[in-house]
Amino acid sequence: MTSWIITGGIGCGKSSVTELLAKHLLKNGFEVFSADRSAQTLMDEPAVLGELKRQLGEDAVVSKDGKDVANREWLRSEVFADVVKRQILEKILHPGVLQDLEKSREAHLNGGANLFLAEVPLHYEIGGTVSADLIIVVAASPEVQKRRLMERRGLDESIIEQMLRAQWPIEAKVERGDVVIWNDGDRSALEAQVLTLARQHWQA
Repeated sequence: MTSWIITGGIGCGKSSVTELLAKHLLKNGFEVFSADRSAQTLMDEPAVLGELKRQLGEDAVVSKDGKDVANREWLRSEVFADVVKRQILEKILHPGVLQDLEKSREAHLNGGANLFLAEVPLHYEIGGTVSADLIIVVAASPEVQKRRLMERRGLDESIIEQMLRAQWPIEAKVERGDVVIWNDGDRSALEAQVLTLARQHWQA
């Protein structure tokens, strides 16, 4: 089975590229692995909530409808502004995310899939520890990244700047990628690049 990783900068369109690749290449109904979805699920598990409280303080967890959940708004504002807190959060979440990824890859393999797609935004930040046959970097200019984050997530500029600084510079990711998709244009331009990638790098 072939494994591809989709990575890149925040607001660059990784999920759109993943969606298009799945649409054109996955014929058997297998879902794509998403590191972000895995992290969001793990964040509300009791063991993780306990670690959040222990290592980041009581404010990291809130009660909703009588149930403890991660205080995502607080975490976003605090973690992106403090490199030490960000590293703590990553150490809490990343082992579980990587475990989920390998379980998903094994399930795809056992299910007879020929291609495993994994969207891993922080692939390089965590040391490139996920093995893959092809690393696809989705990139865009900082101006486009900021505009998308403002329009689609309603974030203010100060938070966006912190989020961008928390990741590797997009240029560093572009230098290391096997394939680069530049996503400053519209959806049709993006799909054209994805189709070209599929023709050049995949034979079912």
